[in-house]
Amino acid sequence: MTLANKVTIGRILLTPFLIICLFEVASAEWWRYLAASLLFLVGIGDVVDGYLAKKRNEATRLGGFLDPIADKFVVISLCIILYSRFWPGPHLPFWLFALILCRELLVIAGFLSLSFTNVQPNPWPCLLGRVNNNGQQIMYGIVIVGNVMPDFVIKFFWFGVGVTSLISFLAYMWLFVGILRRQAVKPGVGQRAQEVT
Repeated sequence: MTLANKVTIGRILLTPFLIICLFEVASAEWWRYLAASLLFLVGIGDVVDGYLAKKRNEATRLGGFLDPIADKFVVISLCIILYSRFWPGPHLPFWLFALILCRELLVIAGFLSLSFTNVQPNPWPCLLGRVNNNGQQIMYGIVIVGNVMPDFVIKFFWFGVGVTSLISFLAYMWLFVGILRRQAVKPGVGQRAQEVT
């Protein structure tokens, strides 16, 4: 197993501990900062595994499969928890919770639908998807330590992530529809889809 893949697996293994910390925030505020530290490590791991895969020429099919799983695990888990009643606040507004969750689930569904065709996944991510994913993780960090953050800073990140979520969602749908149309015109010809992130 490559070093890049080990880092990705480390990100996946850290996420349950991050979730536990978030549930403990209601009992003591210091859990916020532990959760924010773990989220920072997960984010650094995302940068490091991508760097290692390119620098050491370690891009593998396994890595192309695990990396988006690690991203989605973090993004969807935090979206649900930071909106839920178990989180003491600040809470994600419903419109942002619904937009992020719908975007993530529908993009996953679109990507999975392509897997039933002869479309092969491409291990490099869509730039808009990467910007959105990174923006979400920063926004989650801001919300986690929202007890010491000015309200306008939190709202700025809410609207920023809302805009990138909507734009990247539309971009992915355009990508998927275009691929499926080409598949319908040229059955049996392999196409390449960008990684869902």
